[in-house]
Amino acid sequence: MPRRWYQTLEIDGVEQVFEDVKRADSKFWNEGKWDTFIAPLLPEERNTFIEIGCNAGLFLNKAREASFERVIGIECNKQIFQQAEIYREHVGGDWELKNECIRDDFFIDKYPLADVVLISNTHYYMPVHVFARLVDRLRNHCLYCIVVSARAKRRQGNAAWDWNHLHGYFTDWEKINSVAGINPDGDPTPRDTMYSVIFKSNLVALDVDAIYDPWMKASENENHKSHELAPALEDFLQKVLNGDDFELKDTAFFNYWMKRESKRGEEWVLKWLEYKADTARDIQKNGMKTPYYFGKNNKTLDGLHRLCTVKQLGHKHIISRVI
Repeated sequence: MPRRWYQTLEIDGVEQVFEDVKRADSKFWNEGKWDTFIAPLLPEERNTFIEIGCNAGLFLNKAREASFERVIGIECNKQIFQQAEIYREHVGGDWELKNECIRDDFFIDKYPLADVVLISNTHYYMPVHVFARLVDRLRNHCLYCIVVSARAKRRQGNAAWDWNHLHGYFTDWEKINSVAGINPDGDPTPRDTMYSVIFKSNLVALDVDAIYDPWMKASENENHKSHELAPALEDFLQKVLNGDDFELKDTAFFNYWMKRESKRGEEWVLKWLEYKADTARDIQKNGMKTPYYFGKNNKTLDGLHRLCTVKQLGHKHIISRVI
């Protein structure tokens, strides 16, 4: 088992420590950091949680305890990643672990849309252009980003730790809340000027039922444009997500598209339905990766199939962009 643990964790009754055993009782490290600087900022939306630089996974465990349904940790260091696997196994965790570095070739888009992305004492290890690019991409990939920072030596070309520099990366985000000025008196291992802040992107969480149910109700009218589409799509997605054995040609959804795309032919329609089925299965397995686009006139602009899929999966909200 690796000897140097950057998070103090207990495995089989034995504390795994890095430098100072007193860190386990500090407000600035380990569970104390979560309780003091992260938990107070967590929003109500708790579907997907992603931590960039997850270390041994302590905060992934805390996120599951905080009722996040899906939790993903990304860790670059291979040795620490192995520690994360050991910790997950010992506590029986169900979170996902990815051994990947945040570099020029990193794409957050392959991960599911997240309610919260946590970057805890990690960003100042990234080059400026890498961190800036990450923040730009997160703007369209998560509802909230929580950053924890503390005084750290500035490395040439890397992002700085202080609030003024950090705010510059998030200028087009909304600052929701922050934690700072924690009294270090009596703390066994205080950390200088530690703070945390939660930023809100331009994405929103829309209530699935509030959009889906009126649409289904309206489709009951024979003159509504979705009169045939709504029940056909609902039946199709139920079959797909339940893993039913069926022929695409035998669905009302196939008949619906054949009426509208007869010039394209049956082969095109079958490929289109296969694509929609694959997309639904991917959302079921890996989560939604593209936002739902909703108009200010309360109409779907893009993502009707994604909306119907998450409805069938029982999701309460859908990450969306209002145009």
